[in-house]
Formats: sequence, C-alpha cells, structure tokens
Amino acid sequence: MSAERDRGPEAAPLTVVQLLGAQAAGRLTRYVEMADRWSRAVGLVGGGSPATRLWALIEDSLAALPHLPQKGRLLDVGSGVGIPSVPLLLARPGLQGVLLEPRERRWAFLREVVRELDLPAEVRRERLSSGVGTGFVAMTVRGVERSHWEGLAGRVLAADGVVVWWTGERIAAEPPGGGEVRVLLCPMPAAGRGALVVWSPRST
Repeated sequence: MSAERDRGPEAAPLTVVQLLGAQAAGRLTRYVEMADRWSRAVGLVGGGSPATRLWALIEDSLAALPHLPQKGRLLDVGSGVGIPSVPLLLARPGLQGVLLEPRERRWAFLREVVRELDLPAEVRRERLSSGVGTGFVAMTVRGVERSHWEGLAGRVLAADGVVVWWTGERIAAEPPGGGEVRVLLCPMPAAGRGALVVWSPRST
C-alpha cells in the first residue's frame, strides 16, 4: 500500500474554517472522511488523494454562497458525491436540499452522508427530466451537460430562483440565455479551476 493511501484524510483548510466556523468545518471533515472510506472501497472519487481533491472542490462549492438565499428549497442536479450540495447545505442551514443522483453507488453514499450529518435533504435516484416539483429557490449544477437541464430550469425554479452552474471557462463564455435573463460570471477561488455562472432564467 502506498504512503498516500496510508495517510488519513486531511483536516479542513484554514480558508474553510474561517468562512464557516469550526463546527461546520468539522462536519465537512467528517464528510471528507466518509468519501475517503467509500472511495477506497468502491472508487467514488478518482485522481490522486480523494481528500485533497475534495477539499479543493469544497472551496469551489462555497464560492456560490454570496448568490444563494438563506432559506428555501435547493435542487442539486447530478449530485455525484455531494459536490456542491453537501458543503452548501452545511453552510446554509436554512436551505432544504433535494439531491438528484441516478447512479446507484453515489445515491447510496449520499443517503449515508445525509443521515450521518443530519442534513435537511432528500436524496432521489432520479434525473431532472423525471419531474421533481417546482418552487425551488436555487438549482445547482456541476458536471452535467447543459442540454440535460437548461431547458427545464425555468420550470422548476421559483420566480426569483437562480441557477448556479460550475463549468469550464470556455463554456462559460457562452452562458445560458433566452428571454429576460440575468447572468453573472463569477471568479473561482483559484485560477484554472473554471468559472461560476449565476443565471436567473425567470427574472424580468
């Protein structure tokens, strides 16, 4: 076994502790530990140390906080291993999450995370196209082809709801559009980590 695999998950970076406080950062550390265990068993997170990769993704997720409301229902499309939904729900306890993840292993992992961290969230083994309800104050999307969600966003969001979309810088140069929209391009925590697009598809 390599030295990297012998090493346990890393503690929360100082930037995360400063932003969220020690208690929330501690819960995120538990989440990273869970992902690390599952990754070693069934390969949830690829590419080097799962913990190192997850902390970078957590920092990217938290970049959305200035653009999210304090309360309401948040829809996360293609939740994967919980990025960005788990960090955001820990940082915004007034939000209730609906996490969509059709892949069985990731769905099972997310159910355990929600249970262990006592998150206000429901994990569904569904896709957005199956019909998930309406009135969400925010929809988060990362790693999902835009054709799978762009045309449905306005239907599921509340009138003032926003889409927060993590994508590559080149793709962000052509943000969602159509009708009366408000689009913001926001910087990520570090150069080369993509772009954050905040889109209000139903704004007037």
